[in-house]
Amino acid sequence: MPQGKPLDPAKRAAILADIDAGKNRNEIARRQEVSASTVSRIAAAHGRSFDRSSVETATRARQADNKARRAALATAALDDADAMRRRALAAEAGRDARDFATAYGIFIDKHAVLERLDSDGGTEQARSMLGALAAGLQAAAQQLDDPPPADAP
Repeated sequence: MPQGKPLDPAKRAAILADIDAGKNRNEIARRQEVSASTVSRIAAAHGRSFDRSSVETATRARQADNKARRAALATAALDDADAMRRRALAAEAGRDARDFATAYGIFIDKHAVLERLDSDGGTEQARSMLGALAAGLQAAAQQLDDPPPADAP
């Protein structure tokens, strides 16, 4: 595969300085007007890597924010379902009652979907129970392995 012209040593040094300064790969590529793969190759060739801890922290924060937003939407969907139910029961025309009842069903379904989305299905509780069980078994095994005291009957 044909290669482009060699990279100017000053540009290579500037890219390494940006990596050392903690900038992300795409930002460096834009700033230095090179491809992201060029930045990655230079980093790898010089034993450098990109610190992803801030990205991981930001991702976890974003996930928590989204979970809170889904909880608010689930509550709103339940409130909307309640409003549609009341309107369906109060409607004088059959067509209106049907339309409100359909909207009611949709809001209930969407509420349930949002609730299930953030439910762990008991996984965390099971993990905790298994951890406690493992600790208990380990303690019992330790007692079996320990020799009895010399003054024991």
